[in-house]
Amino acid sequence: MDRRSFLLATISVPPLLAFLSPSVVFAEGVSDTSFMAVSRVLIGRQDLSPDIGNRIATLLQQRIGDYPQKLDRLAKALAPAALSTRDRSTVLKALSEEDTDLALEIAKPWYLGYVGTPAGSNTKDNAVFVTYLDAQAYELVLEDLPRTSYPPGGSGWWQAVPEGVTSPAMPERITDWTWQPDGATGKLAKPDPAWRAYAMGEQPTLAAARAALSSGGNTAGTSTTPNTTP
Repeated sequence: MDRRSFLLATISVPPLLAFLSPSVVFAEGVSDTSFMAVSRVLIGRQDLSPDIGNRIATLLQQRIGDYPQKLDRLAKALAPAALSTRDRSTVLKALSEEDTDLALEIAKPWYLGYVGTPAGSNTKDNAVFVTYLDAQAYELVLEDLPRTSYPPGGSGWWQAVPEGVTSPAMPERITDWTWQPDGATGKLAKPDPAWRAYAMGEQPTLAAARAALSSGGNTAGTSTTPNTTP
């Protein structure tokens, strides 16, 4: 799917009149109000948070060259639709490549909750957090899929057996967080000493940890930060 198709597929196709006011877009200069007007068209929602919008706009202005001029051009490209009955799809298809690029840069943080590109390396990760609870990627599926790390029900929801499921007999204290099966400590495998030393940050690499162990020396090295990657 190309960028334009992705932008068109983000939401259903509502009439633009509900989201964009020409008097706002054509106001002299570019303001947060202009950004929010454009955002409402791209996301298709009237109730977007101004605080989140202000944070996104600030981050984009820091990262995109000639941002005010580009936003002004995009706003004007969308504004005529508010004066007609054309739908969102028709207007977005008519955007220039440069306007499409900016439209995606605006839409992505509203959906994903961050600006930039997350990466596994600190030298490449330029993502900046914007919002979690209001990320549209979660909002759109909230009725069927809870946000990651959030429970789908009230307090203790996990104790109830799901509808249609016959559960086996469970120990009486299984819902107590302090409970563990009899003898569990003895059954758990002990970690490989070299891996443990590396994961705890006692050695900078797994090879160094193994070398320290094989030489009979102390595994403690110069690293003090636990490692999270193999």
